[in-house]
Amino acid sequence: MKQLNIAALSVTSLIICTAAFAGDGFTPDQAFQSMLQLEGSWTGEAVVVPTGQSREDAAKTSTTVSFKNIGNSSVMQTFAAGTPAEMVSMYHQNGKEELIHTHYCAIGNQPSMTFVDTGEQGVIDFQFTKGTNMNVNVDPHAHNSYMKIIDENTYETRTENWGGGKVTSVRYTTMKRDMK
Repeated sequence: MKQLNIAALSVTSLIICTAAFAGDGFTPDQAFQSMLQLEGSWTGEAVVVPTGQSREDAAKTSTTVSFKNIGNSSVMQTFAAGTPAEMVSMYHQNGKEELIHTHYCAIGNQPSMTFVDTGEQGVIDFQFTKGTNMNVNVDPHAHNSYMKIIDENTYETRTENWGGGKVTSVRYTTMKRDMK
């Protein structure tokens, strides 16, 4: 009987600990609510690391993005505004249980990704689901996109770029909110 009580106590402790750690991630709705708080302009550094190369060896470039809330139902993220390489990513919910990211790329395709909870605090992770104007096994495209909100004025991203059906490079950014 004593062994049964110890086993039951161990299982109960494990369940409580697992539930506590599982609460560190975002639900799709919490992720979207956090993205609404990103409205404004951001400046930072970007590093594109080709597959097989070291992040330390890659050149850093300056980058800017802006976020705009559209009717509290979508978030529009604009990259390289006013240039021929301007791109937009749109984020919106499909009910409270699904968050969708569609990237309107300068190369003319539109990969779409869906939020997946990683269980990590501050992480908004999107995994590829489909794309238009592209063959996922051939054409270059943004495939998975990961954002970690560090604090209200800082976030980091990691975006996998694919071509030929596999990862060709990873783009990392560290962004700071413009305080103008």
